[in-house]
Amino acid sequence: MRLTVDFSKLHAAVKAMGADTIVPPPLPTQSANPIDPIDIALSEEGIEVDLKEITIKSGLLDYHGRQILLYIQDHGSNIQAALDDPDKGRKYHVADCRTLKRMREEGRFQRYVATNDLSGYFLISGYDYITRKKIQGRTKLKICRDCLTHLNYQGYRVNNKNMIFSKFSIEEFFETYSSFFPYMPRRKAGDNDSIYTDDWPVISGQYKADQEFKCESCDVDLTHHKRLLHTHHKNGVKTDNRRSNFQALCVDCHRKQPSHERMFVRHEDMQLLTRLRQEQQQDKRRLNWDDIFEIADTGVHGVLHWCRAKQMSPPIVGYALKDSSGQVIAQLELAWPLRKICVAISTHDLETARKSGWQAWSILDALEQL
Repeated sequence: MRLTVDFSKLHAAVKAMGADTIVPPPLPTQSANPIDPIDIALSEEGIEVDLKEITIKSGLLDYHGRQILLYIQDHGSNIQAALDDPDKGRKYHVADCRTLKRMREEGRFQRYVATNDLSGYFLISGYDYITRKKIQGRTKLKICRDCLTHLNYQGYRVNNKNMIFSKFSIEEFFETYSSFFPYMPRRKAGDNDSIYTDDWPVISGQYKADQEFKCESCDVDLTHHKRLLHTHHKNGVKTDNRRSNFQALCVDCHRKQPSHERMFVRHEDMQLLTRLRQEQQQDKRRLNWDDIFEIADTGVHGVLHWCRAKQMSPPIVGYALKDSSGQVIAQLELAWPLRKICVAISTHDLETARKSGWQAWSILDALEQL
């Protein structure tokens, strides 16, 4: 029997949303690819590893292309104290800090658990000191302060350290560096309890069209890249569809709104946004520090805090490096062209800049050299 599908309503909805005309894909003949077992394991109980299995990417911890954190599950006889008071538990690590470096140098490859569970709660185990009975439970362990120093996270080296430490959020941290990793943390069922109305795609599309597909925060025009423009609910209530509650925001500006953790932005999308912002910028005067923080990839904010504290001149964000023929050969997250100094995330961009005679640094290199 031949199957006939009527896409007329779909096309009508697409037109109302202001999106490009689409051609429906062929119907699938088999089920979607299953979730990678690594992603399932990392988001649930974690994977037991030792330090030599972990790759370091710009000072961050990488396991098979996934951003992770590391913690020691075995708390020995200190287990009950850690369950009662997280301050007494072992600290978890999000960067290749001096503690991990020292353990690696000393050959102490103690078993860690690698995870990207963003809940903040950790499964730990141990035993009662007197009865020797095994104990297991979950507790909210604390972040390693050396990790925050290593990355200068949120300006930890120069700002209010205690405030940054006390307000640290794993979700916000992973979101900050999401453009450094090709794989995003797996969402669990029930993560997003907010419910949109059935007509949300049409309402959202119409609002974005009315704003001429421009971000109402950074003003970037996304007419030809509509997927990077979102409709934000200002009050956080996804069913409140009053137009006064809407704001059209590019994905980067959207993720910077309060309570928008787990809105991860891929590196190629962030580079596209910064390039479009540069090309469309009407006012070509040099931006001030607040402007720089607003449009730069959040993953380089630690470097920006450090540069500002050292009273350096503000860099150019999203600098297009060109060859002698004018062809763009690399895109640099931060650049000081007169000094031929830059900071980049992509290994390709770093290598290309170095071959072109630039001092090209990763975020960790920049924090050590500047």
